[in-house]
Amino acid sequence: MPVGEAEPILPDDFMDAEIGPADGPADEPADGPADEPADEPADEPADEPADELTKVSELTKVSELTKVSELTKKTVKGPSSETDEEDEEIQLDDELFKKLRENISMNSLEIADLKSSNQSQISEDSNPITPRPRSGKKHPKFVYANILDEGLDESDEWTDLKRYRFQKCLWKLKYNRIVSSFYLDNLKKGETKWSWMIVVISTLTSGLTIANNVEGDDTPIQNYNTYINVLLTISSMSTSLIAAWIKKQMFIERINAIDKFLVDLNSLCEDLEVKLSLLDTNRLTDYFAFKEEYIPQMTKYLMTNPIIPPDEWKQCIREITMDYPELLNIDDTEDNKMWPWYGDLIYDINEDNKGDDDIPHARYPTSFYTRFRKSKQDRLRSSCCGKAKHKTVYNNN
Repeated sequence: MPVGEAEPILPDDFMDAEIGPADGPADEPADGPADEPADEPADEPADEPADELTKVSELTKVSELTKVSELTKKTVKGPSSETDEEDEEIQLDDELFKKLRENISMNSLEIADLKSSNQSQISEDSNPITPRPRSGKKHPKFVYANILDEGLDESDEWTDLKRYRFQKCLWKLKYNRIVSSFYLDNLKKGETKWSWMIVVISTLTSGLTIANNVEGDDTPIQNYNTYINVLLTISSMSTSLIAAWIKKQMFIERINAIDKFLVDLNSLCEDLEVKLSLLDTNRLTDYFAFKEEYIPQMTKYLMTNPIIPPDEWKQCIREITMDYPELLNIDDTEDNKMWPWYGDLIYDINEDNKGDDDIPHARYPTSFYTRFRKSKQDRLRSSCCGKAKHKTVYNNN
């Protein structure tokens, strides 16, 4: 080729040149002059104002973004924390539930044994006379059965329910009075019997002492003095033993205590009976004053009743039921029927008054009454021919 002429560039050489030096120094002279003239004329005159504007805009954007992020954190933090706590509680509850199920499954046999033992105890200890809901059985409808469901009444006015509560306490006071009266009478009879025996034995001892003065040939029988001395020894020993028995039984102390108790109890019962028999408007005191006056006295005489041994209590109850039934129902009024021989107030529903609005109230004999009313012949007959169930209005068996 002649000197001074440029060598022509072939297509393959062009591709090699484009591929090869394009990554290295071939790009630098092309990018440098192209970028520098475009940036320098625009940045040099307004470099400082543009930088300030961009800084201000960036600062405002950053501050707004931080505020928005803080607000979102505040708004999201509460519910998320609450939900996290709820989730933790749910997880704890699930774990406890699983543990309980595991413990129950592990101790299922012991639980079954306890359940069967409790059911047997309930079936043995339960009172068969207690009214229970059974299919086909008509149980009594009590007049004041829902007294626990009554609303709080803070008024001073008397109501049927308030009067009924005092009347029921009066029934219990009368029961204590009649049982204590018979117990006191039995104590007096016992003390009188043993005291009279001491008197009789002391009189015989005095006669034997005079008979002991007979001596010599005047004696009616052989060994007369020996017999008299033996009788004197027995009589003196009997007198000492009886006197010690009376002192041991504390007849005098118990009689004095029960006598004083009965005097105060009788006055309280009569006072309450008169006050409750009056009309509500004729009572001089309102309900609260009446309650403050009589409730402490009723509590006192219901709690401090004389301690009666079980055998003597049963003897008193049987004696009252068998020999003095007229004391249990003096005038055929429901208020004066003696508790617990007669039960609580129920509606006396029959075929004649079933649809009436005003159904009378009545108190019927209880199983307590029917059991103690049985005589010796009835007990022998029931033991030989089978025990008959006591049917009353209250148990309806």
